[in-house]
Amino acid sequence: MLNKGQLLLEVVLILGLIVIILGIFASALISILSAQRYSQINQGIALSGFEKYRSALISIAQKDFNSLNALIPSTNYYLVSTTTGWEIKEGKEEVNIGNEKYIFSFLIDNFSGNSNIKFIKIVGEYQNLVFEDYFLLPKLNVSF
Repeated sequence: MLNKGQLLLEVVLILGLIVIILGIFASALISILSAQRYSQINQGIALSGFEKYRSALISIAQKDFNSLNALIPSTNYYLVSTTTGWEIKEGKEEVNIGNEKYIFSFLIDNFSGNSNIKFIKIVGEYQNLVFEDYFLLPKLNVSF
């Protein structure tokens, strides 16, 4: 016959094992649901949107870096292609591809208070998902 102390120890060990197994199961379930949530994003559209904004802002900075100083931090901006280059407008850009609607914009600020280095945050939105890309844009002193 088992004494009460041994029985209590066995019950505690079994409950501990059940908690560990449930923790592993919950962790796996959260990972699966998170992966499913982001699988809805068309990665090609997201990456091309980020690349468009990155290359356009680099082009703008090379032509006239000081024009970026006029932009207000914490304000959303988007880019419009014109015959003479890129134009920056306030707000967000809607990109419709088929039945999918993506929204792109960027925010700009000085990096560590230095007006010669801009911190750029590109924001993409799809349904209720938000994805971001960051990069630094330094002022280049190029002489020809």
